[in-house]
Amino acid sequence: MEESTMPLRKTDMEVADAQAAEKEEKVLKFGRRTNRRAIIIGVVVAVVVVAIIVAVVVTVVTLKKSTTQKTSTTDTSSKSPPLLSTLPSPTSPPPLPTAPPNADGPYREAVVAADSGKCSEIGRDIMRVKKGSAVDAAIATLFCIGVMNMHSAGIGGGGFIVVYNRSNNFTETFDFREQAPGVSHQDMFVNGTLNSRVGGAASGVPGEVRGFLTAWKKYGRLPWKELVQPSIDLTKNGLQIGENVYYAMTRSSVKQYIFSDPGLRELLVNETGQLKQKGEVIKMPKLARTLERISENPEDFYTGELAKDIVSEIKEAGGLITLDDMKNYTVKIRKTLVGTLGDYHWYSMPPPGSGSVLGLILNILKGYNMNSESRKDTNSSILTYHRITEAFKFAYAYRALLGDPDFVDLTHVLKNITDPNFGESLRQRIYDNMTFTNYRYYGDFYSAQGGGTSHMSLMAPNGDAVSATTTINLFFGSKFRGPKTGIMWNNEMDDFSIPNKKNAFGVLPSPANYVMPGKRPLSSMAPSIFVDKNGEVRMVSGASGGTRITTATSLSVMNFLWFNRTLSQSVTDPRIHHQLMPMYIRVDRDYPISQEIIDGLERLGHDVRKISGFAVVQATAKDKDGLLFGKSDPRKGGWAAGY
Repeated sequence: MEESTMPLRKTDMEVADAQAAEKEEKVLKFGRRTNRRAIIIGVVVAVVVVAIIVAVVVTVVTLKKSTTQKTSTTDTSSKSPPLLSTLPSPTSPPPLPTAPPNADGPYREAVVAADSGKCSEIGRDIMRVKKGSAVDAAIATLFCIGVMNMHSAGIGGGGFIVVYNRSNNFTETFDFREQAPGVSHQDMFVNGTLNSRVGGAASGVPGEVRGFLTAWKKYGRLPWKELVQPSIDLTKNGLQIGENVYYAMTRSSVKQYIFSDPGLRELLVNETGQLKQKGEVIKMPKLARTLERISENPEDFYTGELAKDIVSEIKEAGGLITLDDMKNYTVKIRKTLVGTLGDYHWYSMPPPGSGSVLGLILNILKGYNMNSESRKDTNSSILTYHRITEAFKFAYAYRALLGDPDFVDLTHVLKNITDPNFGESLRQRIYDNMTFTNYRYYGDFYSAQGGGTSHMSLMAPNGDAVSATTTINLFFGSKFRGPKTGIMWNNEMDDFSIPNKKNAFGVLPSPANYVMPGKRPLSSMAPSIFVDKNGEVRMVSGASGGTRITTATSLSVMNFLWFNRTLSQSVTDPRIHHQLMPMYIRVDRDYPISQEIIDGLERLGHDVRKISGFAVVQATAKDKDGLLFGKSDPRKGGWAAGY
């Protein structure tokens, strides 16, 4: 039988089973798709829920922190720093102001040059707007400097003022240098029990407030309050941390004390435990209140409740100043140091100031008849700088003989220093082809180190002039800021000599400068005024910067009066410094003289070293046409102001 070619027919059961299987497969596929969709949706929902919870928690924490900060009235400096996640975004402090165009002049009426542009402007406005006298303007400027450059000067220190009165061609000097407390003695710092640089025992009796008051009573014209008010406004409204203040803050010799002294920490450390930044605005409410008390009654500083606060806070810091020391402090009106320089008369501060050292430098060099040709090229500049260096060395050797004239007889010393014949005798010992490394060739010597200080020079519309230098000694003085008064206290006790204790360079100290009760330490400050034969002030100059003051001041004078430099050039030109100990020339690394000149000086036997940190000169001058100029040294960031 032949096999059939037609397909076999499925039974009804087989058809039903096949349909059922197909339907089940469709259901399973749909279920798998549905499960995957559900899982994805679930995950998304979970993520959203978690995000919402986190956002709510962060918002609550942030609001709580913000509320706590706004409602808290306690000192936040003692709190732990906030977590990094909650720190505010860093913001840069506002930029520091810069000198306006033509700040150096010329001016026709008056000019002030201080190491703070703001303070120069305050002094200018005292004369221009309020019609104050030269001394009025000087006092207002100096109060301001103690605020703007609190690391260098202030009411916790002292200084010198030289006043020239054009109407009678009379010059007067005011010595308000700090003095040793009544319990002081020459061996007090020998065994190291007391510290002459840091803390309350380092402070001498402050003379600045009474010094200003004494000068104002004699030459002031405006109400006393009007001279203090601009500085009160600054402390209340706020001032920026300037370039020079910040430089001092960050020095290794200072920084540790800013953190350890509660007063300095309160002022200069922020809530995160870091130093405040350059340009940051700070306020000084404690000092503002102290200045207000001084403006109301300046004698309160020495005999009133303010004096009690002062003595109390210094005593708590280990200091020795008593109420009797404060009450008995007197301003000394010294006999002005006078000398001649060609057609000019110069007036400067006698001891304990260093006008005599400045005078000796000029007295030695004037025999060379220096002029613009003395610096016309490299070879002439090498010879001129060599001669100047040798004069510096002789002058600093004789500085050893100086001290407080109330305790040391300086009659013979001062007569020699200003005697042209004596200067000429020293000049004859300068050889143009060599130098000497034996200290004794130049004489007895002693050179103290210095740091802070501030200077201002001023010329008034009526022809009067003021040259003033004030200080708290080293940067931030004794590194102690009064917790109640807000005053930055001096460390002038370190300017005295300590018996049998060599200085940092192995040099024995000067007996003329030993500590005694009521004695004033020798100072490098040399505020000076130069007047022509007609009685017209030609130049007012001075500097800050420790032992470098007198050399910097003398160079500014030589530049302007001898080398025919403009006043701006006279102040900013490169400088050299030699103080006999150590036995090398310091040249300014930041304002350098040429390498060719350095090489030439080395060929003559000098050891020359580049060093940062030179003195800062402030000067004013009048040219032959009667126009006035002012120059504040850019090394400290100030500018002059006039009209």
